[in-house]
Amino acid sequence: MNKEKLAKKLLTPLLSGVIKIALAYPRFLIQLNVCKQGFMEFGTRYKQQVLFVAGLPKSGTTWLENMLFSLTGFHEIMIPEAVYYEQKHIGSHNYDIPSNTFSRLNGTLSVLKLHIHGSLHNQKILKQSDLNYIVLFRDLRDVAVSYYFYVRNTPWHPEYKTYKNMSSIQQGLIHFGNTLLTEYQDWVSSWRSCADPQCLIIKYEDLKLDTFNQMQKIISHYKLNLTTQEIQNTIDNNSFSNLSKGRSSGQDNSQSFFRKGVSGDWKNHFNDEVKTLYKDRIGDFLVREKYENDKNW
Repeated sequence: MNKEKLAKKLLTPLLSGVIKIALAYPRFLIQLNVCKQGFMEFGTRYKQQVLFVAGLPKSGTTWLENMLFSLTGFHEIMIPEAVYYEQKHIGSHNYDIPSNTFSRLNGTLSVLKLHIHGSLHNQKILKQSDLNYIVLFRDLRDVAVSYYFYVRNTPWHPEYKTYKNMSSIQQGLIHFGNTLLTEYQDWVSSWRSCADPQCLIIKYEDLKLDTFNQMQKIISHYKLNLTTQEIQNTIDNNSFSNLSKGRSSGQDNSQSFFRKGVSGDWKNHFNDEVKTLYKDRIGDFLVREKYENDKNW
């Protein structure tokens, strides 16, 4: 039995939460040290040394994070306060970061990905940090599908039992529509309100469809001086096939964190009842974000 299967068998949400909280600060210190070592060796290469991503959950943020910390000298890092908050509130999409979040990362080459919303507090902290950053989100219908499969296959997730006992994916999508859907819509709107040029908003669909040009835009926004070949190598090394251990994009494995890697999968799972609910909740949002021309989908 591999480590992932063993963890799924043994870890409960309560035990997993206790472990995550206990390890959050020691892990941060270890990661911080590694990021400082990266800076000492490669820091002079880069004008911006801290790469921050604000990502909506289940929107390809881990993929982008992987591409960024595969850049020479960069390493991932996670602030412990975000872990504490997520365990207490079952998510961090409405989390406000500490005022010293980025000052702690001085002298590092680090990639920090959080699911924080674009509150005035967070926008202010990011403005004061003087760092360019990326906001990434996705069609909320695909987010709902991805969330359903992820939670059902993650026994340590706080909502595992709720989703695992559902008789169909449609039941899960309706539950998501009545709980997190509106909050996730508000998450996107909060970042859309940000007029700061430090903020660059990217859609997962664009990143998936035109990965090279979108990554070139992201790299330029971060003020990183990379060659065309370096960008392409980063993309190739973090392709869906590599991250999913050999599967092609569109080849489903509901047991994997990288489940399918496509856009528009919601069409395979939405029935009329689910469509009616989502049109009521986010119909205008989908038109505004140009995912649909109207509500007749």
